[in-house]
Amino acid sequence: MRMAFEYLTVLISVVIGLSVTSFLTNVARIIHVRSNVTISWVQLLWSVTILIWTIAFWWFTFVLAEQQQWTYPLFVFLLAYSTLLFLLMALLFPEGVPEDHNYRTQFMRNRVWFFGVLLVFLCVDVIDYLIKLEKDVSIVSHLPYAAFVGPLIVLSLFALRTDKLVFHRVFSAYSLLAVLVMSVTTLVPLTD
Repeated sequence: MRMAFEYLTVLISVVIGLSVTSFLTNVARIIHVRSNVTISWVQLLWSVTILIWTIAFWWFTFVLAEQQQWTYPLFVFLLAYSTLLFLLMALLFPEGVPEDHNYRTQFMRNRVWFFGVLLVFLCVDVIDYLIKLEKDVSIVSHLPYAAFVGPLIVLSLFALRTDKLVFHRVFSAYSLLAVLVMSVTTLVPLTD
């Protein structure tokens, strides 16, 4: 079954690679034109958060190499998960922006789309968690996962409705910290 894993994860890896490429290319671009653009620290914090989540997803997919039976729904589910991560990154970094782009204005203008997709992604993540619980392959117990995803869902719902910059600054910093802590505490043990 290892060959099935390697074959099926190629497309998933390509989508993950597009997300990482988007992050690296756009951060480098912002550095190059930093004197001309209005940088949004909220957007940059979210992009680092999505990058960490993308890398964590890629790392966890290695565990699936032991999956004995691959089904089309499982493949589509993993592809959808990686596609949502790419879409989140793409919403943070639109194509073809002028050199004097205002990233803060753009983030606030696109926030409904970003947080809408984030909410869909979080729902998919909850489904992913429940499937892993059913198959007894979850690496996170109930309480830590609920403490992780619950606030992200509630705050994302609020983020859809508010344009208060202070809220978005705090939420982006909180999300980065939450994803970083969840990734380190759940994925680092997989290296043993």
